Amino acid sequence: MKIIDYRIAVLLVIALCVFVGIFFIEPIAQDDAYHLFADNRLLLGIPNFWDVASNGAYLFVGIYGIVVLFTSSKKNLVTEIKWVYYLFFIGVVMIGFGSAYYHLAPTNQTLLWDRLPMTIAFMAFFTIILAEFVSIRFAKIVFLPLLLVGIYSVLYWQYSELQGHGDLRLYGAVQFLPMLLVPLILLMYQPSFDGKIWIWGLLGMYFIAKLFELYDRQIYEAAYMLSGHTLKHLVSAVGSYLFLLALRRRHSIPASPA
Repeated sequence: MKIIDYRIAVLLVIALCVFVGIFFIEPIAQDDAYHLFADNRLLLGIPNFWDVASNGAYLFVGIYGIVVLFTSSKKNLVTEIKWVYYLFFIGVVMIGFGSAYYHLAPTNQTLLWDRLPMTIAFMAFFTIILAEFVSIRFAKIVFLPLLLVGIYSVLYWQYSELQGHGDLRLYGAVQFLPMLLVPLILLMYQPSFDGKIWIWGLLGMYFIAKLFELYDRQIYEAAYMLSGHTLKHLVSAVGSYLFLLALRRRHSIPASPA
C-alpha cells in the first residue's frame, strides 16, 4: 500500500489547524467602517467613480482569459480540469460586476456580491495549482468541496450578519488559506509547466493589493488621484493577467523518470 505523500500530509495538517483554530477565536463581525472608502468622488453621475470604474480591469482580464482558453491549443494547461481554468476567468469577470455593484452603494448586503465571485476565483485558482503541482486526481477530488466551502463561507457570513452576530472567521480562512498554502506548494513540488515565476508574480500582486487596501485613505490623502482601494483593484487584476500570460507563454515539462 502506498503511503500518503508527506507533502500532502503537511498541507492537510496546516489546513486542518487553520479550520480548527478559527473556532478558538471569537466571531468577527464586519466592521461598518470598512464601507467608508477614501475616494467617494462623483463623476459622470456615478458615485465612488474610481472604485467602480477600476473594476473594468477585471472584466478585461476575465474576458480576455476566456477568449485565450477558447483559442489556445490546450497544451499549456491540465486538460483533465480545463473547465476549472474557465471557471477562474469567469470568476474574474464576476468579480468585476460584483465589485462594481458593491462600490456603487457599499453595504453588507451589496458586499455579498463582491465576495461570492472572489471565493469562486480563489477556489478555482487553488484547484489549478493543486493539479499542476501536486496531483491531478487529488485536485479533481477536492475541487467541488473547496468550491462549496468557499460559497458557504460567504453565505454563512451574510446570514450571521442578518442575525445580528456577524462571523467572518470561515470566510477569512477560505480567503487566506490558499495564499498560505500556494507558496508552500510552489517550493515543495516540481511544476508541470515552466514559467513558475508568473505564479510568484500573481502572489506578489495579491499581497501588494492587500497593502493598498489596508492603506486606502493614506494613499488617497498623499496622492489625491487614486485611492489605495482603487489601486487594489488594478493591481489584483494585473495579478490575474500574469496568470493569463503564463497560460499563453509556458510549455509543459516532461515528467522525470521514476
